[in-house]
Amino acid sequence: MLKKLLFFSIVLVGMLEAASFFYIRFVNTNIQLPSYSFVNVNSKFWTFSDAHFGVWHHPSSSYLHKKPCFTAHYTSNAEGMRDKERSVASDQPRVALLGDSFIEGWGNKAEDRLSNLLEASTGKEVLNFGTAGGFGTIQEWLQYKYLVKQFKHDVVMVGILPRNDFEDNSLDFYYTQATDDYRPFLVGDYPNYKLFYPVKTLPHPNRLEALGKSLKLTLMEWSCLYRVAIYLHDFKVEHMKLVPRWTPEDSSDPAGASMYYSVPDKEWDIMRYSLEQLIAEAGKRKVILFTIPAYQDFEHYDGTVPPLDKKFEELAQRTGATYVDLMPAMIARGVKFPDLYFSCDKHWNAYGNAVAADILEPYVREALQRSPAGKGN
Repeated sequence: MLKKLLFFSIVLVGMLEAASFFYIRFVNTNIQLPSYSFVNVNSKFWTFSDAHFGVWHHPSSSYLHKKPCFTAHYTSNAEGMRDKERSVASDQPRVALLGDSFIEGWGNKAEDRLSNLLEASTGKEVLNFGTAGGFGTIQEWLQYKYLVKQFKHDVVMVGILPRNDFEDNSLDFYYTQATDDYRPFLVGDYPNYKLFYPVKTLPHPNRLEALGKSLKLTLMEWSCLYRVAIYLHDFKVEHMKLVPRWTPEDSSDPAGASMYYSVPDKEWDIMRYSLEQLIAEAGKRKVILFTIPAYQDFEHYDGTVPPLDKKFEELAQRTGATYVDLMPAMIARGVKFPDLYFSCDKHWNAYGNAVAADILEPYVREALQRSPAGKGN
């Protein structure tokens, strides 16, 4: 009886594996076929290694990032940037680009990222300081102060993701996550804040966790069935169509799932304070702040200026920065917003990066032209 059950199970899994192969090959080409290779995860690519801002890339490390709809190989330079090697000094105007996983280029080849596209179109270096790992504006301020300012540059760009940057800055939210991530927060009331680190010492990389990721990714490289299961888990069925789970339940309620329309006062004060500090650190350099719309934000957009935009416009006018909201600019180009994101992930794909670069390029070019060539720091 046990042998028959085992035989039946093997035949069933084999049939499901074959069916999954045909599903990927002929029905849902958004899913990549397995490579039938083994994966060894480098656990040192993202580490809580900086005493000031926490998560950063381990210098000269690499990481193979695989999901059902993309495969990306990341490498960091000697300074820990996901970028080619960059000199500290330069006699040409340069751009420093800060932000989270969208700016780092999550899921994308290096040449398809916003920074690389802007560098190609302007002919000037665009240094990428983006990093995944829950990176908000508090960390970007401290990263700029203690790392980015070491590199000569004339223009500063900060990509802000309202969808989770308010959460990334929130100590209250941090305490709900049962995590021990090393990261800074601001405590107090605007403008009298003090830096606070819930975890006092930098942690060590977890090798067991890295091994688990390696086994998971290796299984993905050997099984069509596993790839299909992971892909479909991120979707739900509505009206006989697959809809990403990260879309809002009720798009008729603007305050329900978009920080563009539901701006928390306490977290806004923290965000504007950290950006004010970053802009002050930048001195006479031109600063460009731009907001990155998430999938949900497009669902809520009604053509009017969101409350968050008004707050950023006031901040920019008061500090001398430039503010760009990518959402209305993308819509004005006739873009179908689902096309901007990976089919199995909420980050920009290559097309999303290209549209953002096209919108931001004139602002970057103008800022570079207004900066004296070779002035640097």
